Amino acid sequence: MRMPLVTVVIPTFNRRHLIEEALDSVFAQSFTDYEVVLVDDGSTDGTETLVKKKYGERLRYIRQENQGISGARNTGIANASGKYVAFLDSDDKWLPQKLARQVAYMEAHPEIGLLSTKLARYELGDKSEVEICPVDFPKDFQMLLTGNNNVPTTTTMVRKECFEKSGIFDRSLPVAEDWDLWLRIAEHYGLACVDEVLAEHRDHSQKTTQNLAKTYEGYWRFYTKTAELYGGRIPNLAEYNRRAQSFRYLLGVHCLRGGDPVRAFAHIGCTLAKDPGVGLYFSRGCTNPVKHLIAFLKPYGAYAAAFLRVPFAKAG
Repeated sequence: MRMPLVTVVIPTFNRRHLIEEALDSVFAQSFTDYEVVLVDDGSTDGTETLVKKKYGERLRYIRQENQGISGARNTGIANASGKYVAFLDSDDKWLPQKLARQVAYMEAHPEIGLLSTKLARYELGDKSEVEICPVDFPKDFQMLLTGNNNVPTTTTMVRKECFEKSGIFDRSLPVAEDWDLWLRIAEHYGLACVDEVLAEHRDHSQKTTQNLAKTYEGYWRFYTKTAELYGGRIPNLAEYNRRAQSFRYLLGVHCLRGGDPVRAFAHIGCTLAKDPGVGLYFSRGCTNPVKHLIAFLKPYGAYAAAFLRVPFAKAG
């Protein structure tokens, strides 16, 4: 039996109101040598009924207990039979030429392991303000390591062989799990971007990045892991480590404001133990010495506030 050239992996969780647009954008592709693997990460909103009724055998539907976005994507990778794996988030859409453009490029450039495209970003239901991104795409490992994660996952196509050498998504990272994997791929393969808008990304309140606790924890864990793995290739490692601790501090403050002083005390205390001057990260570039002092002292004030509230939390 001949295998499809591309496997489209779509993870979803309670996106019944958006999943049809995502799937329809795949089935509207001009390139047709693909399979669709939809991984339902424990949806409770009727996604399964809708998908099976409307699409039936046109896709492979896999349901699993909730494992998070990385667990869902990894299940998709494990069930992919294509030479290339293309990722689409269930709240985004592709333009009709997306797969055709990428397959042609990948076939012509065997050294490229990961290929992205430009995308149009806007608020769900409102196209009055559209941002085209990424503005700058990382050309190699070093640019990706020291810059930003300008690789939109919902546009990426990856050679399946890359996962065998570089691994899959790290489930311990609530966010930046894609950045982590792109770095591992970039160690062994080339990166490229089709300079054409071939996808649409809709912002909305249910996105993971709207969850501050997950965002702060994810970036803290990502920067800590990256510093440990690639510290020798980071020009200013001390500043990089401070960035990691700044996110853990923000996680602690978020816990404090959310009524969890025990976790706040632990996170802020560990942050100050690793970097007593972490507060200065938030006043970098400022020339006012008073503001520097305030920034330096703020984490200690937060730590004291958490300490004073811990006995009440434990008593409760």
